[in-house]
This record gives sequence, structure tokens and C-alpha cells, in this order.
Amino acid sequence: MQFVIDIPHDFSFLATIQAHGWMQLPPFGWLPNSGVLTYAYETPSGSVAALRISEAAGGLTVDVEGSEQQDRVERRVRRILQLDRSLHEFHTYCRSDSKLSHIPEKRLGRMLRSSTLWEDTVKVIATSNTTWTQTLAMTTRLTQEFGRASAHDDTVRAFPTPQRIAAVPFDEFASRARMGYRNTYVHTMATDIANGALDLESLQEESLTTAALRKRLLALPGIGPYGAACLMLYLGRPEHVNVDSWARMLLSKELGRTVSDKEVAAFFAEYGAWSGLVYMFYPWKAEAPASKIEGK
Repeated sequence: MQFVIDIPHDFSFLATIQAHGWMQLPPFGWLPNSGVLTYAYETPSGSVAALRISEAAGGLTVDVEGSEQQDRVERRVRRILQLDRSLHEFHTYCRSDSKLSHIPEKRLGRMLRSSTLWEDTVKVIATSNTTWTQTLAMTTRLTQEFGRASAHDDTVRAFPTPQRIAAVPFDEFASRARMGYRNTYVHTMATDIANGALDLESLQEESLTTAALRKRLLALPGIGPYGAACLMLYLGRPEHVNVDSWARMLLSKELGRTVSDKEVAAFFAEYGAWSGLVYMFYPWKAEAPASKIEGK
């Protein structure tokens, strides 16, 4: 199956997928020579849909391998690329500040995210207190060890659903996932979702206030202020800066001295409701390395 999705006028495919490191984490894949973003997910029927997303005239072409309804695929793609996230207010705000004028000019402001809040949450946990190399290794193991394989290509695997992880005894999960202290957080959350004690996906509802959403996120296993700020950013609530070692390094270079977490937050406080997004696309004086390491 192949179809085309319309895109907003202020959308940039490349800027969105390069906004942070998610495109490097399975089941995402980026084929730079052909400009194709790949992704796989397990459908409600238990099969795997493998997607290939690329730019087309006036939109995005989506190729799907696997049995899945077009409307369901489109909803996933729209979530992954934040196509329904309006940037009008943010871009208007940025045009009023010469330091931020590059943001609307380059159509920045959207961030690649997974097709479920569950997957994003586990990946955020995997970025905390570690290196990007270890984050990549943990995410790869989770996908390869527990994700369902495509019927068309067993090298293509979806990110494991919470039900798949909950079905594995904790000791076995820990020995195969090798996520250290994070094993307990991920397995506990998966079990809570599987038995109905936690409805994680409902946190995407717009009716929640920002304060209520942050409180709910902070109550999740393994999610602290950094993790909550990350997830809020992906959910379109950019009021908080996801302060980590990367943020401290960037601001330290900017100011020419070592800074604390509080100083990072204070530096971006003037941007109010847009603090988190401004941080992600701030025009740093010192050129940042190509690969962002997320997590403290």
C-alpha cells in the first residue's frame, strides 16, 4: 500500500526528524541517500506494519508493508511527525525576537516522536543517567529481544508492546534487556498497563492542564523532572526545559563557565511557555556536536 499525506506549510521533514536523536533509535531507521525514514509498529491484530516515509510534491509518501488500514497508518504517521501540531503561535513569537527568527525561517519546532506514548516513555527512561551509546544499545535490545518481527522480513521488528514485556517474568526480562536499574521501571510500567492499572496513552488528552499532566508524568516509574519535560515537549507542552548534561554543556560553552541545572532553567525562563522549544532550537554560539546525548 502506498499513499500521500498532506503537510502543513510550515512543516520541514528533515528538520523534524533531525530535531533530536529519536531517528537513531529502533525501530526507526534513516536512509540519508534516499531520504527515507523507516519505522515499524505492531498493529492491534498482532501483525507488524513496516513504513517507509519520504518527501513528495506537497506532502509525504508513505509505503506500507503489512496488513493495516490506511487511516490507522496515517494517524500513526501524523503523530510521529507532529503534523497536527500548530506552530503558528510559536513562530509568531519567534519572529518578534531576532535571536529566534531562524526558527520560523527554517520551519523548526516539530520533533520526531514514536507512535505511542509508551514507546516514547521507555526511550526517555533509556536516556537518563547514561550515554547515547548505551541508550542506543538498550533500545536495540528491547526491540530485538521482545519486539514482534515482520512476517515479510524477520530483521524488521516493532518496538515491544507493554503486553509483550509484561508477559515475560521479571528476571528473564532483566537478563535479556540489560537496562540496569531501569529494568524495574520498564517492567513495572508495562505490567501496570497490561493489567489495566495505568492508561498511559490517555495522558495525550488535551483536556489535562499542563500542571496536571506534569504531575501524572512525574508519577510514572523512572520519570523525574528531566523525563517529564521531555515527554511534555513531545506532547506539545513546551513550558519546561529538559535539563540534562547536554543542556549544561551547551550553556556552559555559551557563557564560558560551568553552569548548574537551575542556571539552565533560569536562562530560558524568559521564554515562558515556549522555554522547552526555544532550548531545543536555540542558536548556540559554539557549534554543537552532530549527535545529541540526551539524559543526565
